Amino acid sequence: MLTKMNKMALISLCVCYVFIGIVIFNVSNESARTINKNNMVHLLGKYESEVLIKINEYLTLSKVFKYLIFTKNSFITEDEFNLISGNLIHNNKAIKSLQLAPNGFVKFAYPKKGNENVYIDLFTDKKRKQDAFYARDNKVSMMSEPLVLFQGGLGLIMRTPVFVGNEFKDFWGFSIVVLNIESFIKTLSLNELSADGYNYKLSFIEKSTNKVKMISETSNKVLSHTVEHKFSVLNQCWVLSVSSKDNWLNPIEYKYKVYILVFFIVSSFVISYMFMSLLEKKKEMYKLSYVDSLTGLYNRRSFDEKFSSLFKTSILFFSDLDGFKKVNDIYGHEVGDRLLVEISRRIKFIVGKRGYVFRLGGDEFSIVLRNTLKLELDSFKMEIINTISEPITIDDVSLNIGISIGHSLYPDDGVDKENLIRVADKRMYKIKFNNSK
Repeated sequence: MLTKMNKMALISLCVCYVFIGIVIFNVSNESARTINKNNMVHLLGKYESEVLIKINEYLTLSKVFKYLIFTKNSFITEDEFNLISGNLIHNNKAIKSLQLAPNGFVKFAYPKKGNENVYIDLFTDKKRKQDAFYARDNKVSMMSEPLVLFQGGLGLIMRTPVFVGNEFKDFWGFSIVVLNIESFIKTLSLNELSADGYNYKLSFIEKSTNKVKMISETSNKVLSHTVEHKFSVLNQCWVLSVSSKDNWLNPIEYKYKVYILVFFIVSSFVISYMFMSLLEKKKEMYKLSYVDSLTGLYNRRSFDEKFSSLFKTSILFFSDLDGFKKVNDIYGHEVGDRLLVEISRRIKFIVGKRGYVFRLGGDEFSIVLRNTLKLELDSFKMEIINTISEPITIDDVSLNIGISIGHSLYPDDGVDKENLIRVADKRMYKIKFNNSK
C-alpha cells in the first residue's frame, strides 16, 4: 500500500502522462492532417486533368465542323449537319446540343427537339455577345460561364470561331457545343471523393463580379478546413474545394491512435505504481535492516555503519536503564516495551537534530552528537537523566526509572572507534555500579 505522499506523486505523474500522451496524440494527428492535405493537393491535379481532357474532347467536336466547312468551301447543308451531329453525339448524354452559327446567327441546331429557342444572334444577345466578340476577334475557342440554357437546366457553351479563305482571315461563324453541367459532372470521377469520405464543391470565379459561383457540390453546408485547387478551363477559372468528413484523419488510424494513447497512459501508470511500490518495499527493507521495530530508533547495524564514518567528528554516549529488569519482572514485557518506547521518545526529543539515537538492544542506548556544537557534556547528561527520571504512567501504573550514561571523545579517549566504544561503555558501567550501591 502506497503512502499518502506517494499516492499524490503517482496522481501527479498520471496527470503528466495524460498531458504528454494528449500532446503527442495531437501532434501526431496534426502531422497526419498535413500529410493527408498535401496528398489531396496532388490528387486534385488529377481531377483538373480529367476536366481539361473532357473539355478538350467536346471542343474537338466543334472543330470537326470547322474543318468540314473549310473543305466544303464554306457550304454545309442542314441534312449533312444533322447526320454528322447524330454520329458525333450518339449516346453522349452530356451534350445538350450541337449548333452552327454562320455570321454569329444560330442557323442549325441538333437535335431540333428541345432547341426551338436557340436560333438567336450571338452578337446581340446580352449573355453571349461578349464571349462571341472575344472569340471572333482573337480567333480562339471560348467557353461561357455556366448559365441557364434555352433548352433548360444549367449548361456550358463552347464556341469555336470558323475562318475561311486562303489565309483563314474571313470570319464564317461559330461551331458550338452545348453541355449540360449536371450530366458533364457525372462523366467525371468526382464521385470517388464522396465514396472516400470527402465533400467537394466545384465552382467558378465570375469575371464581372469576381465572386465564386457554384457549379456542383456534394453538400450545401459550408465546408471547413478545405483544400482548394484553382485551375483554368479555357477562358474560365474554376475552383475545386475539398473537405474531409473525418477532419482529414483516417478513422481506422485515429482509432488505433486512441488505443495507443490509452495503452500509454495505463502502462505508464502501472509501471509508476510498480516502481513506487518497489521504493516503498525498499524503504521497509531499510527499516527492517537499520531501524529498531519497537522504538523507531536506529538499530545496532545502523550504529556500526554510521559511527564508523562519524567517530572522528562526534561525541559518543553509551547509556543503560537502571531498574528496567525489575519493571519487566513485576509488570511483564508488554509494559516494559511501552516503557522503552516512551524513554526512546524522550531521548530523541532531547537530541533533536544535533545527532543520532540508537537502540543497541534490550535497554541499552547510544547517542552520537556532532562535536561542533561546543556541548557542555555534564549539562547534556543531566538533561537526559532528569528527563528520564520523571515518572512514566502506563495503565495507571506510575513508574520511576533511572539511566546511567558514559561518554568518549576523539582523540582524548581514543583514536579508533573500538577504543572509543570501549571507553564509553566502561564509564557507563562504572556509573551504573556506583548508582546501584
